[in-house]
Amino acid sequence: MEQDGANQQQNTTVQRPWQSRTPFFYGWVIVVVAFMMSFMTAGVFWATSVIAIAMREDLEWSLSSIYLGLTIRGLVGAAAAPLLGRFADLKHGSRILGVLSGATSAASLIAVSQVNSHWAYILLYGVVGGMTTAGTGFLVMSAVVPRWFLIRRGRAVAFATMGSGAAAFILPPLMAFLLDWVGWRGTWTALGILTFVFASLPALLVSRQPEDVGLIPDGRIIRPSRQSAVGQPVWNYTVRDAVRTKVLWILILAVSAASLSPNGVPSSLVPMYIEKGFSTQMAAWGFSIYGLFSMLARFFWGFMAERYHIRTVLIAIGIFTASVMPLILILDANVALLYSALAGFGIGGFIGAQQLVWPAYFGRSHLGAISGIVRPFATGVNATGPMLMAQSFDRTGGYGFGLAGMALSWVICAGSMFLAKPSSTLETNHNPQTSENVKPT
Repeated sequence: MEQDGANQQQNTTVQRPWQSRTPFFYGWVIVVVAFMMSFMTAGVFWATSVIAIAMREDLEWSLSSIYLGLTIRGLVGAAAAPLLGRFADLKHGSRILGVLSGATSAASLIAVSQVNSHWAYILLYGVVGGMTTAGTGFLVMSAVVPRWFLIRRGRAVAFATMGSGAAAFILPPLMAFLLDWVGWRGTWTALGILTFVFASLPALLVSRQPEDVGLIPDGRIIRPSRQSAVGQPVWNYTVRDAVRTKVLWILILAVSAASLSPNGVPSSLVPMYIEKGFSTQMAAWGFSIYGLFSMLARFFWGFMAERYHIRTVLIAIGIFTASVMPLILILDANVALLYSALAGFGIGGFIGAQQLVWPAYFGRSHLGAISGIVRPFATGVNATGPMLMAQSFDRTGGYGFGLAGMALSWVICAGSMFLAKPSSTLETNHNPQTSENVKPT
């Protein structure tokens, strides 16, 4: 009898998923994968800005025609996000989506290396590549990483989103080196190979949530005294229930308004510093400083999100960044680089914090589908940021109008979050294994 019990226990041990038998919590593997995927997703954007110069000279295209591919890539990704978000909520959906999106993105970049037609470039880079962007970065960060953590959700998401900041440091100089070595066609090929290695292959390690592999969030039962300030709703909303709530649309307004700056400000940093009298080399330092503080900010605001509700954190980020936006107009040239640090600290904090909004308000069960709803709105606004700054300079000879628009967007974000009061959060002991109750209708 005892022997049968021992054999049964042994068989149970053998049948445990390998993810539950790692010497550390497997959720951190998910975080590292998300870091690599966000690195490549954002890296393609930064790399394009470097490769575009060589493409313009060789193919005699205008820069605007090349950057049109970036705009279309973002808009197509935004349009695909709601559908892909639903797929990511399936048990193996996030893994399949990550692998296929990474492989398709890699293939499209390699194919771009052979284009001579602008329409072929738009199709391969903009349309085909755009369909993969949500699957290679956004959905893993928004729909998977927050499911694995409650107590440490802030720092986990902070590290995952640092991939985009790291890409700004590493890939542009690497692309510049490759351009001199193998030309722009070889550089696109290299970027495609890197995407396959750092986005598609790591996605094989993705699991939707800890419960699927016999684990619980954070790797342990949560005690009331250690409950994350991020908060958890009493129930998990379905998409149908979420879209019926006023707070969802208030949150979409907040996140979409703040999305005006993450591309708008960095795209204009170098020109703004040159207008201040900086050399091109010194102006480039402004971009590096921005990237550094953008990464550091994600840890700071991530830790804040573990102590205060995400609503409070985003209000603070909104007020801080709104006050920073116009500062470069009044800063003396000797201290103008301070602007990059302050802007990076605010905008970088938002990039990480926005991923924490949806699980805090609506739970984990339908996280991919719910977070996917906001993507078309936020990405649409995000795509207009560089255009707003460019139009500000072309029409007024300066960036004051554009920066005023950026400041207003952060005021809207802070004000909207002030109104976005969560209906309720768990203040009592929370058992992640029994938390998948869907909100009753």
